[in-house]
Amino acid sequence: MSFTWPAFLWLLLLIPLFIGLLVWTNRRRERTAEAFADAHLLRAVVRQPPKAHVRWPLALQLLALFLLLFAAARPVASPPLPTNKAAIVLAVDTSRSMLASDLNPSRLEAAKATARKFLELAPSTTQIGLVSFSDSASALVMPTTDRQKLLEAIDRLKPAQNTSIENAIVTGVRMLPGRKNLKPPAELQPPGLQQPDPLQGVPDLPAPEAQPPKDLPPGSVVILSDGASNVSTNPGLPTRSSLEIAARFAKNANVKLFTFPMGQPGGTVAQIEGRNYYIPFEPRNLEQLAQATGGRNTYPPTEEALQAIVRELGVIIRWEGTKTEISSLLSALAALLMITGAGLSLRWQRRVP
Repeated sequence: MSFTWPAFLWLLLLIPLFIGLLVWTNRRRERTAEAFADAHLLRAVVRQPPKAHVRWPLALQLLALFLLLFAAARPVASPPLPTNKAAIVLAVDTSRSMLASDLNPSRLEAAKATARKFLELAPSTTQIGLVSFSDSASALVMPTTDRQKLLEAIDRLKPAQNTSIENAIVTGVRMLPGRKNLKPPAELQPPGLQQPDPLQGVPDLPAPEAQPPKDLPPGSVVILSDGASNVSTNPGLPTRSSLEIAARFAKNANVKLFTFPMGQPGGTVAQIEGRNYYIPFEPRNLEQLAQATGGRNTYPPTEEALQAIVRELGVIIRWEGTKTEISSLLSALAALLMITGAGLSLRWQRRVP
C-alpha cells in the first residue's frame, strides 16, 4: 500500500492523545463526584450504566476517527479486480484491388463500414487497434479503448498498391499487448536486407510484459481483405508458404486470426485510372489462415455474424491488481461506524456522544 499524502499519517498521533484526554476527563469527573457526595451513597444516587454500554459506542467512534485520519493520507491499494484483457487488432486491406465495385460502393468502403460496425458492437472496455496494409503494413492506432481515435483513423484509410497479408499478420500480432519484442519470422525477411520495423517510433505502444506469449491473455487479429496476396517481403517464397509462416507466428504468440473476405465470388472487372483490370477474389487464403490458428472465417460479414465474433473476442476477464485509491471507501466505512456508535449510545444511554 502507498499513500498520495503520507505526511497526513502524523495525524494518527491524535488518537492516543484523544484517548488520554478521555481517561483524564473521566477520572476528574469521578473525583468531583466524590468531593460532593459520600462514596457509600453515590452508587444509590447516581445510576452507572453497564461498562459495555459505554465502551462499545466509544470504541466505534474512535475507530471511525482512526479511519478518517488514515483516509486523509489518500491510501492507494492494489486489490485484485476483474479486468477485461481482450485485445484485438483490425487489419484493413488498402491495396488497389480493394477499389473493385463488386461490393457497394467498393470493397474498401465495405471493409471500412464493417470495421466501424465492429467498433460499435464491441464492449467499451475491449482494446482495439488498427493496421492498414498494402505492399507493407502500417500500425495506425495501437490497441486502445478510444473509439473516436479509431473511427478517425478508419476514415483516413486510402487505397495504395499491392497486397501483403503476411505483413499485416506479423505487424498485427506484435501490436498486441506484451508481444512487441517478438521477432518476425526470419523466413519472411528479404535475403541480405534488414526490413524496417513498422512499430518503431509508434506512440502509445504498450510496455512489453515479462511473460512468454503462452501465458499472455489470448489476442486476435481481424483481417478485412479480398484475400489476394501478391507481394512478399521475401520474393523467394511462394504466397502459400509466406501465409503459412505468418499463421504459425500468430499461433505461437497465442493469437487467433479471424477473417472477413471482402468481395463477390468469381471476382470482377474494374476500371482503374482509365484501364480495365480483372480483380480476383480469393477467400480461400483467408479461410486457411483462420483454420491454421483456431480462428474463424466469416462470409459474408453480416451484423449477426459480427455480433457472434464480438461475443467470442470482446471479453477476456482476468483478475489483476489495479492501483485504486481507497480513501472514499474508508470514509464511507467511518461514517457507518459513527452512525452505529451514535445509535447504540442513544439506545443505551439516551444521548449521542
